[in-house]
Amino acid sequence: MFAASAQFKGGLKAGANLANLTGDVTDTKMLFGFHVGAYGQFSLSDALTLQPEVLYYGAGAAYDPDGDIKLNYLVVPVMFKYNLGESFNIQAGPQVGLLLSAEANPGGVDIKDFVSGTDFSLNVGVGAGFGKFSVDARYSLGLSNISDDGSNDEIKNAVIQISLGYQLFGGE
Repeated sequence: MFAASAQFKGGLKAGANLANLTGDVTDTKMLFGFHVGAYGQFSLSDALTLQPEVLYYGAGAAYDPDGDIKLNYLVVPVMFKYNLGESFNIQAGPQVGLLLSAEANPGGVDIKDFVSGTDFSLNVGVGAGFGKFSVDARYSLGLSNISDDGSNDEIKNAVIQISLGYQLFGGE
């Protein structure tokens, strides 16, 4: 069942984020963002792969009229991928995010002092591999309250993520 030695692969990935804030917020809409970073893959068995990643990651929300809250994180997802045959997989795992910047627009107001410095999420998704390329679609469910403004408001991140990856080394 388990391979004699874990096979390691690694590469780069990038894609789009469709982010929103949930909880004690009203009239927010999805905000387009992006992510870019690197991943490693450790084959634990023929069916199970561990994939840690390090990503620059945009989150936040849009609101009327013409405003938005942009949150930028350095995130570390640790995904467990269950392979369904040669190409397809289902995946789930935790993610921790470290806040790099927080801005309210219009006006470019720095709101980093009002947003928690860490964010914990649970990611679930599906993926497919085609040679050295991979495609992933995930939903990141915020588990921690990111509001740090002294109120009792509970606000969480919610992000849909579509990625394209390219394997740079390892593997066949």
